[in-house]
Amino acid sequence: MTTQTMTAQTFAALPPIRMETSSPTNPLKGLLVTVFALKIVVAAFLIATVSLAPPVSAGTPYTTLASN
Repeated sequence: MTTQTMTAQTFAALPPIRMETSSPTNPLKGLLVTVFALKIVVAAFLIATVSLAPPVSAGTPYTTLASN
């Protein structure tokens, strides 16, 4: 039977921890934010339009008012 020797890990054996440097911002980030904001505005407009529309089963008063 052979005996195994256990070696303790030391902090000197670990690689040094380095702080990550900040990379420059992407020049298209402003465009991305603008597109997302416009999508939200368009979605809000469409939801408001649909919520103001009369239901499909609306009676004749709705349709006669819309045709005038």
